[in-house]
Amino acid sequence: MAMSSRRGMEAGVAQGGLISPVLFSLYVNNMPPPSHHVELALYVDDTAIIATSRKPTLLVSYLESYLNDLQQWLSEWRISINVSKSNAKIFTRAVWRFIQPRPVTLFREPIEWVDTARYLGVTLDTRLTWLPHIDQVRKRNAQRMGMLGPLLNRKSDLSVTNRVLLYKQLIQPLMDYTCPTWRSATHTQSGGYRCYNPSVFASLLVPLGM
Repeated sequence: MAMSSRRGMEAGVAQGGLISPVLFSLYVNNMPPPSHHVELALYVDDTAIIATSRKPTLLVSYLESYLNDLQQWLSEWRISINVSKSNAKIFTRAVWRFIQPRPVTLFREPIEWVDTARYLGVTLDTRLTWLPHIDQVRKRNAQRMGMLGPLLNRKSDLSVTNRVLLYKQLIQPLMDYTCPTWRSATHTQSGGYRCYNPSVFASLLVPLGM
């Protein structure tokens, strides 16, 4: 077994360690608490800063106020942020009345406003119709079905049990992931897309030779 030499950690958490996830949770536990009209959504190293306001100008003001506190905390704890991978998104029902505000900044770098934002594998659009996300799920599902089609169709030499197992392991997770979130999309918005594919089940469950 190869081992590296010992080195001191002056900042941050070592990657790949058995207790690194716990240490990282402790490390970021004292992030600046959210201020008025601001909330935090944290999952490991993915952080979403959520500000609410009816006026875009106030929205920017709330975000910048918290980002100033966050910048000071990041500098103090020597945590580097790739600002270019960060983006800002506004959610509103009145898209036609919306005027996009100026960019907010972190470490003097602008955080650009985007039309869609991806967080924890879910694509979020302005009105939360889930259309972009459902479209991506549909495309990924079709691509994977195209690859596994010869193994899942009625002419496959695999048993029904093994075909169902392949479906549950490689196809169903694509449709199940965060399904309770975007299932609120209307039937028209989702194009009738469901969290399962009945045509696949029809193919899987027909006995070989029928």
